[in-house]
Amino acid sequence: MSINKIWVLRLALAGAAVLPLSVWSFNTAFLRQAPLAYFTDSDWTMFKQAFYKALNDNPDGTAEQWSNPSSGDAGEIRPLSTREVGGTTCRQTRIVSRAQGLTGTGEYLICKAPDGDWTLGSQ
Repeated sequence: MSINKIWVLRLALAGAAVLPLSVWSFNTAFLRQAPLAYFTDSDWTMFKQAFYKALNDNPDGTAEQWSNPSSGDAGEIRPLSTREVGGTTCRQTRIVSRAQGLTGTGEYLICKAPDGDWTLGSQ
């Protein structure tokens, strides 16, 4: 069970997926201002630990927070609700990331795959 930087970037971009192709292909500069663009390796490690703990263990409404004193970066993962989608457990989840003075917030449907990993679901 591993979550990598590309998967998290896909989460950040999920909302942008509905933009017309012409807008999407020319308007990616906003990514340079996304907090996750500034995460250190230790930030990613802490993020992943909080991500899995929140989704696997926390009841709805209870956030799992992480904070890296070395970088000053932090965030939280808060499962908001849990439901079954096609026989799969899915959790509507709010992810807040803070890095380099930037804050990013998004809500995502994240579903548990048969192998036990969590993946981005269909809203």
